[in-house]
Amino acid sequence: MNELSYAYAAENAPHSWQYFVEHFDNRTQAVRDSKYAYTLSNGSYYVGVDPPAGSTPAGILYPRGGTLGGSSQVNAMNAAWAPDSEWDYIAELTGDDSWRHEEMRRHLMALENATYVRQGTPGHGHDGFLKVSNPPGTLQTIAEFPNVRSFFSEIIREVEGEFPNGTEDLARRLGRDLNRVDTDRYKPSAYAALTAIDPETASRSGIARHLNAVVAAGHPLTVSLHSLAQKIIFEEGKTGPKAVAIEYQKGEGLYSAGGQYNASQEGEVRAVRGKEIIISGGTFNTPQILKLSGIGPREELEALDIPVVMDLPAVGNFMQDNYETSVTIRAQEPWLNTSGPCTGTFDASDPCFVMWQTNATGPYVSAAYLLFNSRSSVSWNEESDLCFGSVPTGVKPGFWPGYSNLSSDPHYWSTSVIKMQTANPAGTVQLRSKDPRITPAINFHFFKQNADHDLTALSEAAELLFRGYDNTGIPYERVWPSPDVSLAQGIKDETFSHHATSSCRMGPQNATAAEACVDSKFRVKGVEALRIVDASVWPRVPGSFVNLPTFTMSTKAVEVILNKE
Repeated sequence: MNELSYAYAAENAPHSWQYFVEHFDNRTQAVRDSKYAYTLSNGSYYVGVDPPAGSTPAGILYPRGGTLGGSSQVNAMNAAWAPDSEWDYIAELTGDDSWRHEEMRRHLMALENATYVRQGTPGHGHDGFLKVSNPPGTLQTIAEFPNVRSFFSEIIREVEGEFPNGTEDLARRLGRDLNRVDTDRYKPSAYAALTAIDPETASRSGIARHLNAVVAAGHPLTVSLHSLAQKIIFEEGKTGPKAVAIEYQKGEGLYSAGGQYNASQEGEVRAVRGKEIIISGGTFNTPQILKLSGIGPREELEALDIPVVMDLPAVGNFMQDNYETSVTIRAQEPWLNTSGPCTGTFDASDPCFVMWQTNATGPYVSAAYLLFNSRSSVSWNEESDLCFGSVPTGVKPGFWPGYSNLSSDPHYWSTSVIKMQTANPAGTVQLRSKDPRITPAINFHFFKQNADHDLTALSEAAELLFRGYDNTGIPYERVWPSPDVSLAQGIKDETFSHHATSSCRMGPQNATAAEACVDSKFRVKGVEALRIVDASVWPRVPGSFVNLPTFTMSTKAVEVILNKE
C-alpha cells in the first residue's frame, strides 16, 4: 500500500475519526499554518491563511483510526522499532529492569513475523501475528530513474560521509535492517522501509486481523463494534476505588469525530463487568474516558460537575509528539515517469486498485521511499535525533480536509523530517463537555518548551536536504518551508505531528499524582483493578514511529497481566 492509499483510509468514513487540534496558544502564530482549517456556514471547510468572513476556526486536522484496530488500521504502517536507549530510559525512570531493551526485544520477537529476514536471524521472530516486510518499490525505482538514484546517493554522502559505489552498493545501504540487534543501529544512515504489510496480499498486517482470527478460532473473546465507552464504574475496594465495569453506548455514528456522526442519535446504554478494566482508548480518548469517570484534575472535573473519584492531575497533561516538518522542492525536471492508469479512486473503476485487490500487484503495492536517520548538533546522545521520510512526487505532507485527494506531481520532491528525542511535554487533552460523544479540546502547545533546541535540529535537517538537492545538480525552487520568511519561522509555521503520546504517562512507583498516571505495570495510581495499555502511557515519544513500539509494549502488558503483577 502506498502513501495515497493509506491517506485515503485515514480520511474517509467509516475507517477514521477526524479530530481538529490546536498547535499553539498564540492565535496569530496558529493561523500562519497553511493547513489551518475553518468551518463555513454551509458546513464545508476552508483551508488556508486568508479565511472568508464569517468562518469559524476549526484547527488542524488530526485523523485517527475509528475502526477495529484503531490507528494501526489507517496509519502508514511504518515498523521501526524504538532505539535501545528509549527502552533503557523507561527502565531507569521506573526502576523496573523488565523494560530494558534486552527484555523488550523478547516481546518484539513474540509478536512479529519478520518476512524480510531469514529464519533464525538473531533478534527477530517468525511466529507472531504481525507480518513485517520490506516492499520492493524503492529498489525498483532507483534502478529505473537516474534522477532519483542521484538524489538518494547525495543524501547518503551527506549522512554517512561517503558516496555509494554504484547501484548495487546503494541498494545495500537502502536495505539495512533498522530493527537488527546492533548497538549502532540508530547511528546516521539510510535503511530499509520496513512496514507492517503482508507481502503475500500487499495489505496491512495488524491487530484487527489478529483479533478477527482469534474470534474465528472460537476463543472466548467478545468484540463489540459500534460501541462508545462513556465511563468506568467503581466500587469501594480494599485501599480505595476499584474499577469493576465499563458503561458504554451501543449504536452507530455516536462520536462527534466520526464522519457518520448524528447529534440526535442516542445509543443503547450497556455495561460489562470484569476482574480488571483495561483502557486502550489511545492518547486522545483514554484521558477523556478517565475524566468522564471522575479520574483527573479536580478543578477540571468539578467545573463540569463530574464527581471526583480520584484527583489525578497528570491525566490529560504532558502530551507530546514528534515534530514533523515538510521540506518540499519543485525541480525543473521530473523525478519519475508517473504516467499510468491509476485514478486514485480506490474502487472498481480504478485499474490499479483492481490489480492490488485481485493479485497484490501494481503501483499501489509500494512506493519509492527513502528512509534515513541523521544526528543534529543538539542530539542528547550519540544517536540520531532526526528521521527523514523522503518521497518523489510528494507535493505537501500534513493533514487538512481533503488532503487525501491531493494529486502527485513528478516535478516535486517532499521529505518529512521527524524530530526524535522530543523535548516539549506541554500538550493537553481537556474535556469540552461531560457528554462522551463530544471530542475533547486538544492542544499540543508547540514549541512551548525547549523551542530553540527543537528548531535548531529541524533547521539543520532542512539545510542537509537542500545540500542534497544542490549537489544533485537539477535546478529547483523551494516550496516548503516558505522562502519568504526565515528558515526557522517557515518550519514553525508548517510543522505538524501524528504520533501523539504521553497524555497518561508512566512514572516511577513514588511519582506523585501530578507527575504520572500509571506505574511500570500499567496500573492507574490510586485505583484498584484499572490499567491503561496504549500510547498514552509512554513517558516520552519512543523514537520516530510509535506503531511497532506500542505493539511491543502491549505484548509486555499481556505478560504482566497474566502474571498478575
